[in-house]
Amino acid sequence: MARIKQFSLFRLVGVFLLSTASVFTKVQAVAAPTVSALLSQTNGISVSGTVIDAVSKAPVDFATVALQDKNGKLITGVPCDANGKFTFPNVAPGAYDLAISFIGYKTKLHSITVLAGTAPLQLGQILLESDSKALEEVVVTGEKDLIQQTDDGMVYNAENDITNIGGTAADVLKKVPSLAVDIDGNVEMRGSTKIKLLINGKPSTMLADNLAEALQQIPADMIKSVEVVTSPSAKYDAEGTAGVINIITKQSSIEGMTGQVTATAGNRSNNLNTNLNLRKKKFGLRASVGGNFNDRVGDSESDQVYFREENFIQTPTKLIQQSSTFENNGRSLFTQVGGDYDFNEKNNLSASVRFNRSRNLSDRSLSTSQFTPSGEEQVQNYRFRDIDNLNRNNGFETNLHYKRRFQKKGQELDIMAIFNTNGSESDYALTEENKTDVITRLEQSNNHSTNREFTFQTDYSHPFEKLGNLEAGVRAVLRNSGSDYDFRYSRSAAAPLVVDPARSNLFTYHQDVYSSYLSYTYRWKKTYTLRVGGRYEYTAVTGDFETNNVETSLEKPFHNFMPNVMLMKRFKNDQRLRLSYSTRIQRPGINQLNPYRNESNQLNIRYGNPNLDAEITHNSELNYSFFLKTTSFNASLYWRQTNNDINQYQFPIRANNDTLNTTFANLGKNATYGTSLSATTRFHQKGQVGVNLNVFYNDLTSFIGRTMLSRAGFMYNLSGNASYRFVNDVSVQTAGSFNSPRLSLQSRSTYNYSYSLGLRKEFWKRKGGVSLNVENFLFSNNSIRTTVTNTNSNNYNQNNNYNRIVRVSFNFRFGKMEFKRNKALEKLTGEGGKRKG
Repeated sequence: MARIKQFSLFRLVGVFLLSTASVFTKVQAVAAPTVSALLSQTNGISVSGTVIDAVSKAPVDFATVALQDKNGKLITGVPCDANGKFTFPNVAPGAYDLAISFIGYKTKLHSITVLAGTAPLQLGQILLESDSKALEEVVVTGEKDLIQQTDDGMVYNAENDITNIGGTAADVLKKVPSLAVDIDGNVEMRGSTKIKLLINGKPSTMLADNLAEALQQIPADMIKSVEVVTSPSAKYDAEGTAGVINIITKQSSIEGMTGQVTATAGNRSNNLNTNLNLRKKKFGLRASVGGNFNDRVGDSESDQVYFREENFIQTPTKLIQQSSTFENNGRSLFTQVGGDYDFNEKNNLSASVRFNRSRNLSDRSLSTSQFTPSGEEQVQNYRFRDIDNLNRNNGFETNLHYKRRFQKKGQELDIMAIFNTNGSESDYALTEENKTDVITRLEQSNNHSTNREFTFQTDYSHPFEKLGNLEAGVRAVLRNSGSDYDFRYSRSAAAPLVVDPARSNLFTYHQDVYSSYLSYTYRWKKTYTLRVGGRYEYTAVTGDFETNNVETSLEKPFHNFMPNVMLMKRFKNDQRLRLSYSTRIQRPGINQLNPYRNESNQLNIRYGNPNLDAEITHNSELNYSFFLKTTSFNASLYWRQTNNDINQYQFPIRANNDTLNTTFANLGKNATYGTSLSATTRFHQKGQVGVNLNVFYNDLTSFIGRTMLSRAGFMYNLSGNASYRFVNDVSVQTAGSFNSPRLSLQSRSTYNYSYSLGLRKEFWKRKGGVSLNVENFLFSNNSIRTTVTNTNSNNYNQNNNYNRIVRVSFNFRFGKMEFKRNKALEKLTGEGGKRKG
């Protein structure tokens, strides 16, 4: 009896997260009848019956049947078996009520009369009617913790954070432990921006070109959770030196039809998102349509002090001041359709298609003034530039996934094919004027770029009865990127535009990665877990760059073997101690390789480096976590060392020259030593508080030419959240993050922060809701000051981003869902019983 109760509870919590106080009370009462009640049922009549669904006529397995007297007092109780059958072996003569209940169904009272000296009483089939209202309330009430620990890292349950409503994926990632998002939307994981980001476990070209911009296009309302994998197994793609971030979107597996509409209006963002989920027996269909409108404004100022150094004494030679304002208007639309079909309990086929289209208009002004060391302005060197950039992107992604389950529990075969393509058109226009408003230069350009990626992958998992589990797989990723850049200019408004061959180029890049892996996991006495594995990857790189009618080719094949090992021990109270080591790789991206020269700022020319090599990183981590009642705690010590580190650096073209070059290079060694702490606790069953701290020491050593540079220092991230749900369907939540000053080989920037407050009211039996979210409301802007040191200049920059945000969101859920169980599938996957690992 106790075993069955534990099985049912595990299923409700682990699979469907359905837990309400009333249900627990009933189960507990049925599981613990009084001694006197049991003694009174020793010489009676057998009573039996079968509980079935009123619509489908399928048995309701493990429903609870309570025997009570006519006053409602509990006498005893039994659960139904897997076929919905129940039996009371000895019931004394008398009149009784049977109270039959199960999650997702209305409780039914069935009256019976037991007569003395009669044959066993066969009640036949008893119909239970589904209760979608009760099921919906249970789903809402049984919330997951905001942060949950896993064997490989942690999970942030974004759908439980009301401050995310109406925002974007960038807003979601700001609140994830171990992650930091700067003012420009760049994502950092434990001090590194080199991360592999997946959507539903799959790569996306949408995220490859400009991650910060792509995250602004993904609505937060679509995101169910974010997985942070700090210790990836060999099964994961080895890219991403810091680890893996997997964004899980919302999908429904409950039979029936459900949908949701969310509309948001605000001063910085407006969006409308809809989704529909349909499941009927073996077939499931998901569809999403939406659009985002995001606006950003800001300004910046910089002082560049040039000097001449003699005998270690710096003598200023001139001062250049620049001021800039910008306004970005982003528009994006997306459509996504996916479906899956269960041929039977062993074979499943799923597919999805996504279209996305975005348009971003950036209007920027840049004024440049030059002064002598005494402070006298040199009017002849004044320049004012008006710069417009219009970027249009069209993306298409599709994947086909076949899963084969075998009779042995955990034995699976996965075959997947993915095709992604992303096309971009960029129009650039510049007008330059002098102090007297005379046009001194015009520039126009068009850049057409493409990024295509084919992925073919097969994974196989084979469990051994007493010898653990073996995983193996092969994967091929075929990438093809290119850009066609056409640049024209004129030195006056009257002169025609002419092509500049030195700044026009044609660049193509091919990167094919072939990999295989083997991973073995052994669990001993449910206490120790050992996982060892290795991944071999062969990379073939070719590229062609043509400018000034001169063609340059590159060819760089290389191969890597990357081992992986993890040892974990479990203690009482769900305590875990994990030690892991892995090797990761970071290949240069198309933007880092493309040698196109961006000269929109005449004092800082930016371009890529086609001669970059891949970098290799060694990751080690010691992790401890525990869960005690309503509190979870996680602590990690980690070490990460990257050799052949790819990073950005600046240098003057020659001594005493105003112009700086900014490009990428394999600079040397980058070592990080850190600790990460996080804690989450619930209070009064309605509230939750969490805090996260990441502190690390970064040691950089590099050789640029014949010069050795080194820099080291401590940095940290601090974030927290708190929420409370009131009894009248009102919720309040707040979140905040603080990132300490950042340093690189040549620069140091000041701290940045963000905070938010959300209030939500639900109505219409929790089918609808209105949310008010405010972010960074205390100050009008967030200022970041950066200092860059070069051999002949010191540059001081201040960027102001006006990110005070107010948004109001309305959402409405519709449709009907039913609770259906697939016992054959549960037998194969192990669901419904005790959860593994």
